[in-house]
Amino acid sequence: MTLRTIGRPLAGQEQAPDAVRAAETPSPPLHPGAVSAGALLDSAPVAVYHADAAGNMVYSNAEYRRIFGLELVHGPDDWARRVHPDDRVRMQQAWADFCRQPAPRRFAYRTQDDGEVRHFSEQVVAVEGGSGWVGTITDVTDLVNARDHLRKAESLFRDTFDQAPIGIAHADRRGRLLRYNQAFCAMLGFDPGELANKPIGDLTHHDDIARVSAELKRLWNGEVQSVDLEKRHIGKDGSLHWVRITTALVRGGDGTPEYSVEFVRDISARKESAEELERVHKQLMIASRQAGMAEVATNVLHNVGNILNSVNISASLVTERVKQSKAPGVSRLAALLQEKGTALGEFLANDERGKRIPEYLTSLGEQLLSDQKMALEELTSLRDNLEHIKDTVAMQQSYAKLCGVTETVAVADLVEDSLRLNAGAFVRHGVTLRREFNEVPPITVDKHKVLQVLVNLVRNAKYACDESGRADKLLTLRIEGAPAGVRICVIDNGVGIPAENMSRIFTHGFTTRVDGHGFGLHSGALAAQELGGSLLVTSDGPGCGATFMLELPCSPPESARA
Repeated sequence: MTLRTIGRPLAGQEQAPDAVRAAETPSPPLHPGAVSAGALLDSAPVAVYHADAAGNMVYSNAEYRRIFGLELVHGPDDWARRVHPDDRVRMQQAWADFCRQPAPRRFAYRTQDDGEVRHFSEQVVAVEGGSGWVGTITDVTDLVNARDHLRKAESLFRDTFDQAPIGIAHADRRGRLLRYNQAFCAMLGFDPGELANKPIGDLTHHDDIARVSAELKRLWNGEVQSVDLEKRHIGKDGSLHWVRITTALVRGGDGTPEYSVEFVRDISARKESAEELERVHKQLMIASRQAGMAEVATNVLHNVGNILNSVNISASLVTERVKQSKAPGVSRLAALLQEKGTALGEFLANDERGKRIPEYLTSLGEQLLSDQKMALEELTSLRDNLEHIKDTVAMQQSYAKLCGVTETVAVADLVEDSLRLNAGAFVRHGVTLRREFNEVPPITVDKHKVLQVLVNLVRNAKYACDESGRADKLLTLRIEGAPAGVRICVIDNGVGIPAENMSRIFTHGFTTRVDGHGFGLHSGALAAQELGGSLLVTSDGPGCGATFMLELPCSPPESARA
């Protein structure tokens, strides 16, 4: 620090030693362009000074004077004005110790000028081949600041690493742990020392090792920049923890991978929630399917009931006509004619009753023919209705048998089946049907699921038309192509849907009908989703009808195939 504590004159004073004066006196140039030793020292970017054997400074260069703000001629203790107040006493004492016992030494201190603080490193060594000591002072402010920034960065990294709420671990290429934070240890229930150099594979469930190893190999081979996957960790007590890991490589200055850093988040709670959600979803799908089956069965029974009403009416009409038949009159006439015997001719020719027999037979024949015609018509109707019941039951059985099985079918056939199950209701409520079937490819689906959706949509449309009170009740079934497959539209001109209900129309339990259960459209939407399609609705508002659109893919999704 060249802090002089004894009263020898400094460089530039009249009593300077001959050696110093010689240094300040230009030497004869050795060759053109050469400069004196004094000029070289004054141009040096570091402070240089010379002290005698007793520690008295006899020379200082220009940089030395600049650092301490000294003039060419200055007092022995003027340096103290620039030394930082917090370092001043310490350095005065250090230089005094050096003067009493000179020896090679290093000093570190600060200066302060107009609030600016600079850091310096000073080294004092013996003069080779002469007496005294030479000292150099170097400004190390940038180095000190860099070290300070590095120290802060290291502290920030250490605090972030150790106190991070997620697990962080460093591992080498073989997967052995190099460093890990407290959260990583706590996640697995280990003490820090128990994980040192432990292979990550020992902490991974055996069913996940091959998959994880393959991904990490791709990472180290440079095929991917990072690895993001889910796996199961094995805790110290053998318990399994679902975690999501994100792994990347830390590279050196030359770009060579040095180690991997793995960020680990415990997702066990999310996995449990997902499993519970999946379980509830499956239960809901089962309930949806059962509700759809019940919807189809209800329509089958309702349709069969309507047909049975017609059967009952036909049977009653035939029974009543048979009761009123003139057949007994034929028997009585036959008995009368048999009674006359050989006088039958006289009876028919001269008896008033006999004369009316031909007229009676003519009337009787016409009546019997009318009864026969009526009976045949009603029996034909009865046979047709029984055949309708047979077809309806057979169709329902075919769908029931195929529940859960996919097959390739024509879309129009599915729509016609849904209409057939509601046929009686259309006639009874005066709803006109319009078919707009465009050419579309056949689709491979679970027919029963599609039928349950369509039956519910058609039935709802019928109710919407009926509740509107319109005389021109119209239900349009449209089949058309869609980007992902086919689209089936059920369009009615019924009561419509208010705007505030549009977002809730497929919500479980939502219904606007007094006797509705609020499950039909919800189950239909779930069934459509399970089929890989969607169920959408549009309406211009109350009184403007509604359009329900069932979109289905031509082939079932992978999940449905599984």
